[in-house]
Amino acid sequence: MDKLLSQFASDKGYKIKEKEVLRYAYFGVANQEGNKLTIFEKGQNRVQPTTVFMVFDQKDYENMTGQKLSLSGNEVGLFAKNEGVKEQKTLTLNDHQFSVKEEFNKDFIVNHVPNQFNILTADYNYLVVPDLQAFLDQFPDSAIYNQFYGGINVNASEEEQLKVADEYDKYLDQFNAQLNTEGSYVYGSNLSDARSQMSALFGGVFFIGIFLSIIFMIGTVLVIYYKQISEGYEDRERFIILQKVGLDQKQIKQTINKQVLTVFFLPLLFAFIHLAFAYHMLSLILKVIGVIDTNMMLIVTLSICAIFLIAYVLIFMITSRSYRKIVQM
Repeated sequence: MDKLLSQFASDKGYKIKEKEVLRYAYFGVANQEGNKLTIFEKGQNRVQPTTVFMVFDQKDYENMTGQKLSLSGNEVGLFAKNEGVKEQKTLTLNDHQFSVKEEFNKDFIVNHVPNQFNILTADYNYLVVPDLQAFLDQFPDSAIYNQFYGGINVNASEEEQLKVADEYDKYLDQFNAQLNTEGSYVYGSNLSDARSQMSALFGGVFFIGIFLSIIFMIGTVLVIYYKQISEGYEDRERFIILQKVGLDQKQIKQTINKQVLTVFFLPLLFAFIHLAFAYHMLSLILKVIGVIDTNMMLIVTLSICAIFLIAYVLIFMITSRSYRKIVQM
């Protein structure tokens, strides 16, 4: 892997600024009882895991963070998103008990190794072990997979990186064709290319969502506004008669506000109720495209509701004022 990356950079005339080459393992958890976890057996992991782990060698952790971590025997370091294993002194995997010597608060693989699980679940964890191979040898029948990762930062602009993306894919195809190890495959991606594709995808979805939301809101507001205005002309004679028999301006304003308020905010209330019932389904749909932060999802949903409410209040005030001007003598 190291040779592959260096050769590609050399062929293209790029100077390597940073390089990361390491091996790690990952596995899914079939069952969990607190800090006691059961790993999927080989051939079994075809269902959604309870939680997932990425396992790193102590040396690779030290290279990534620059911090010393003196582990030995069954001692491990832990970064946990899973509530069942947070702040625990021990961690049991199948029948093997490990002592949590240090728990990390910071996601230490950021900017070093891509987390392949964070677009699938928010419940992921990292283990740091004294010796990765020794750890794997303890679970010969468990579905724990090896992964080799290599990444480089080169002195190339984003435009140059986008141009070389296709060449990099062809380079990997040629390399894979020369591999003699059965079941082995090297895949890779260009950060600038991936960022460009993601921006195009989500930017397009965002634009369509905003555009349709504005169109539907304007359409709904205009329908309600002109309906109330037309009713104002129809009710004008009745309000004039009521004013002649003693109905004061305060009572007129209260009557108009009550009528317009009902027409405007009853549909909005039902829209919020429908959204509340559809929220779970929407969250599942968003998870498909990688939106797994439930707190962010809830905040965005409530913010959108607030924006619609403010828009409706403003239009209600305008409509109510126009209605009063029509029906007053």
